[in-house]
Amino acid sequence: MTKLAVFGVGAALLLAAAPASAVTTFADFSPATNAPNILYVGADDGSGTLSSIDQLVHFAFLNPDGSVSGTTFDAMMNLTATTGAATVVGGSLALLPITDGTLTFTSASPVTWGGHTGTNLLSVNFSGGFLSAILGGSTASYGTSTPPFTVSFTSDFLDFSTSTARDLALAIDAINPSVGFAFGGSRINLGTMSGNFGADATSGNPQGVVPEPASWALMFAGFGLAGSVLRSQRRRRTEVTFG
Repeated sequence: MTKLAVFGVGAALLLAAAPASAVTTFADFSPATNAPNILYVGADDGSGTLSSIDQLVHFAFLNPDGSVSGTTFDAMMNLTATTGAATVVGGSLALLPITDGTLTFTSASPVTWGGHTGTNLLSVNFSGGFLSAILGGSTASYGTSTPPFTVSFTSDFLDFSTSTARDLALAIDAINPSVGFAFGGSRINLGTMSGNFGADATSGNPQGVVPEPASWALMFAGFGLAGSVLRSQRRRRTEVTFG
């Protein structure tokens, strides 16, 4: 397991619906500083964009046990993602659907890892799932997987051509202003993002990919419980943004 031990309820709803597969976390990233590294610009209904332009992060390839496989690389992170209109569940949980997104981690100069040399540490295309946040809070989370939605990876260091199950999980902290109802006007928010990535099969990693620890079973059990609670709530649409 990596540093993101808990995903948001939006990710829980998604992952609880996904079939079981031997997905292993193969890489993660964390901010290089405490400064915000992500920007949200949204309309009153929550639709908008998440972006991050040339933000420095620490990126690492991981062993099956979650430890760093070799060197942690300094990388420039770039993110563009589109959110749809928000739905509020139970009066306090805001869910923003992600319609599409791209996320890249690029080293400033060629680096060598696992016998490969390049600059594209990881590039991700993704869609589906929900960015989830509690109204009045300062954190949000996002998770999605293939199947049932879309996550694709390319890298100068790993080959995903035999992979059929892939996932990602992102956590946004220190959201400012805090998540809340919108009473007119567009919203702009800053936050600090970290995350991790998983796949059921890769080649190029000297350590290989094996099933994740048994703790995943406990996590999925919790996800299923959270999903059943949320499904019992009456969903309603309202004006919600991060600002």
